[in-house]
Amino acid sequence: MFITFEGIDGSGKSTQASLLWKWLVGEKKRKAILTREPGGWPGGEVLREIVISGRLKHEWSEAYLFMLDRAEHIASVIQPAIDSDTDVVCERYHDSTLAYQIWGRGLPLEIFDTLAEASAFPVPDITILFDIPPENALKRARSRGDLDSFEREGISFMTKIREGYLALSERDPQRWIVIQCAEESSEQIFEQMISSLASRGLIL
Repeated sequence: MFITFEGIDGSGKSTQASLLWKWLVGEKKRKAILTREPGGWPGGEVLREIVISGRLKHEWSEAYLFMLDRAEHIASVIQPAIDSDTDVVCERYHDSTLAYQIWGRGLPLEIFDTLAEASAFPVPDITILFDIPPENALKRARSRGDLDSFEREGISFMTKIREGYLALSERDPQRWIVIQCAEESSEQIFEQMISSLASRGLIL
């Protein structure tokens, strides 16, 4: 199973990704890895720091770095795991790039679709979107301490990203599960996630 976790900053996807990975390994006794983008491969932290620094100038620089990071992440981590029948739990993936670069930055969708297909990026079996109002998400992000460059862009930017995610979920509804997480506890969200995955036949 290749499962990706998406959502605006502060939506709780990191917590849920970790909980699912631990559950798969501990409760279900399955081989599973937990990874993330950007920076989830050896050497990837360098790209991650460049991206979140907020110092890039050219309108395509972010996009190029994200696509480079993904290509190496797939080659180094994701594809080898898939090939060895290991579950992959990945926090952020290609849909993050689409939401942030197309809805957030205004870049053209068709170029990213073409690049993903030409690069043979594996498509997740399921993508879970943790949907939360931007106001709630930003409050959570601020409570963690220093904001990264994306979080500092504020409510209007996060609203665009949320709209992008919702549009992407409607584009391919068979792949997406949307979980509302504005008021629910992490335990309630986890239970809903497990129930949704079971209903899709992905965990037995």
